[in-house]
Amino acid sequence: MEEQNKIEKLAGHIREYVETRVDLAIINIQDKVSDILSSIASVVILLILLIFVLFFTSVGVAWSIGQRVNDLSMGFYYVAGFYLLAGIVIYIGREKLIRLPIINALIKKININEED
Repeated sequence: MEEQNKIEKLAGHIREYVETRVDLAIINIQDKVSDILSSIASVVILLILLIFVLFFTSVGVAWSIGQRVNDLSMGFYYVAGFYLLAGIVIYIGREKLIRLPIINALIKKININEED
């Protein structure tokens, strides 16, 4: 009878321990997901601002080139050609330039608390 009570207490403690571990794992996952999502949000905001800067700078450079060659449309064509070349280079190197750095950053974010 006494052994039965000890076994039931032990089973209860094991159940509580497992529930606590599951709750802790859920909290850790929530923390990491919220950290990653907040990082993504800040990167998206910075990218939007960078796009505006790039757009207005491109218009200014295209306008300036167009005035120098006495044909405004040619200035815009030159800038568009530059972006086409840059896009081709980025497309060719997309694995090394985009995919791997993003994967490495996400893995680093996920594992940042593992080292503590």
